[in-house]
Amino acid sequence: MSKLVYYSQEDAKWKNVLYSIRNDKSQTIGTSACGPTSAAMAISSLTGKAVLPTVAAAYAIKNGFRTQNEGTSWGYFASIAKQYGLICKQTGSLDDVKKALITGKLVVASMGKGHFTGGGHYVLLVRINTAKGMIDVYDPNHDNTKYGSDGLIDQGIRNDGKVTARESVFKGEAKQYWIFEKEKEELEMKPVDANGVIAYLKLAHAVAKTPAERMEIGRLADLLRVASGQAKKNG
Repeated sequence: MSKLVYYSQEDAKWKNVLYSIRNDKSQTIGTSACGPTSAAMAISSLTGKAVLPTVAAAYAIKNGFRTQNEGTSWGYFASIAKQYGLICKQTGSLDDVKKALITGKLVVASMGKGHFTGGGHYVLLVRINTAKGMIDVYDPNHDNTKYGSDGLIDQGIRNDGKVTARESVFKGEAKQYWIFEKEKEELEMKPVDANGVIAYLKLAHAVAKTPAERMEIGRLADLLRVASGQAKKNG
């Protein structure tokens, strides 16, 4: 994967660009295009080619994925991923998401009311720390005020759009996920790269507090072994 790319839907360069199918001037990229902005980040990061939120939003409008009032429909993500030669898998499983993140894939999440939104909002999940149960998030709403003060979201540098959230936030608030990956990415993973991540997982295994956590870490390590052409070691 190329360097991770972050875009804010509220960037002055495009926040006032219309994102509407009924010429509603209140529907702009800044107010409504969290979905296209999240997709633009995923595509740009995985392909190494700059796909701006303006381009991603225009694709949604042109191909019928911009809704009247609810933002961007779920079918959009698989469609635009295919347009740029990527694979996109829709899932409701947080376990699938964790496996994807540990192997370098990127995941768009549709969030319901809670720590990211009062209604609906798309964000991009970019990394996972299995030992700590934390997921790194690129939020296209860079100055989001919904995070709260209960410790479930660590804002780091305020208003830069990059936060870290506990897995429990997604377990309780995410409605659906879209896993973005390059074609044949798993088959192209080199053993040396897989073993580097597995070494980290071994450290996480050593500090895991429950048998269930240790089993999950072992399962993720085997997933990496299989992806790089190696044999499983945990059954």
